[in-house]
Amino acid sequence: MKELSKYPIKPTKSIQSFSYVILSEEHIPECIQLAVDSFEEFKVQPDSIEQWFKQRFAHNPWQKNLPGIGVGIKHNGRLIGFRAMFAQPWWLNGQSTFIAFCANTSVAQQYRGQGLASHLIYHSSQFASVTGSTTAGIITQKAYKKLGYIEVGGISNDFFSLRVSFQGSLIKRFGKLLGSWLGRLLDLSLQVRDTKLRAQPSFYLKECFYCDEQFDQLWEREKHGYHSCLERSSAYLNWRLFDAPTCQLHLSALYDSFSTLRGYAIWHVQHFSDSVSMVVLRDVFYPQRDQTCLRTLLALLIEQWRNQGISWANLEVASPQLKALFTQLGYEAQLSQGNRYQIHSAFPLSSGTVDNWFRSGLDGDYFDYSL
Repeated sequence: MKELSKYPIKPTKSIQSFSYVILSEEHIPECIQLAVDSFEEFKVQPDSIEQWFKQRFAHNPWQKNLPGIGVGIKHNGRLIGFRAMFAQPWWLNGQSTFIAFCANTSVAQQYRGQGLASHLIYHSSQFASVTGSTTAGIITQKAYKKLGYIEVGGISNDFFSLRVSFQGSLIKRFGKLLGSWLGRLLDLSLQVRDTKLRAQPSFYLKECFYCDEQFDQLWEREKHGYHSCLERSSAYLNWRLFDAPTCQLHLSALYDSFSTLRGYAIWHVQHFSDSVSMVVLRDVFYPQRDQTCLRTLLALLIEQWRNQGISWANLEVASPQLKALFTQLGYEAQLSQGNRYQIHSAFPLSSGTVDNWFRSGLDGDYFDYSL
């Protein structure tokens, strides 16, 4: 277990007594216990965090690119804090590489308030040439800024939401018979709104449970249109969605009249009651210059979700092009307290790369737990 270099900011006397180490898979049980003790949701279902560690590290083909599974803090020989780091294959400035994303930063209760989390952030930034987080909170955003992290995409998350159907909400209020009738009536206005997308009539959606060679062909053909994004090879998609999933994700693929794959979307559903649910759009991939493909994909997705009785959709994938389209369509911008997507790079990143970074809900430490 390798000990890490000292923190660049002068530590307090109490912090000098701690040591920082690179963690390996043998430390996973200790990390799980610390996470369960730190987060209320894990106390209810501790198996979910155990599954997450198993899938993200032990079964991660790209983890071998990193020196370990994360960084830890030891005091008197006992692990009292950690920051997990997992590898994701990445496309950056025309080259294939990888990024180490953090997740599940935890410090034992009795050691909090001493700045240990900031030290974990610093040491994790040394874990790879490019490291980051996609769920930075208000407090940690300040620490990220002090340590040289970049707010990717600007000061906002650039997430949007839209009403998909009124039926679920009205069924909850008026009962199934009257609620369904009133909901279908009000949904007509939403269908008129969706005509702005001008969907290509010969295209169709298909739910996929395996990514074949067409997904590789699409990726190789279109990746050069992206400045920076998660690698979307069939190997990665099959691993993340089907071989080692940590929550149920759906893959809707868009095909043209010749059955050629043109794009796809990845999403999951959150249920709030028997009749009210929300879709979270986690990812879309499409040729950057093909607006018809993107618009058709969105139109068919919204129609499918409405037919499934979905009430709302959160669009948690972002880029300048997507932001412009969602704004033009009148979707509601979601307020955010700062940017949760933070990147640290050992080499300079151009403004073009940072501004055009394609942010997906598959990136980084997005909370994929079956809670």
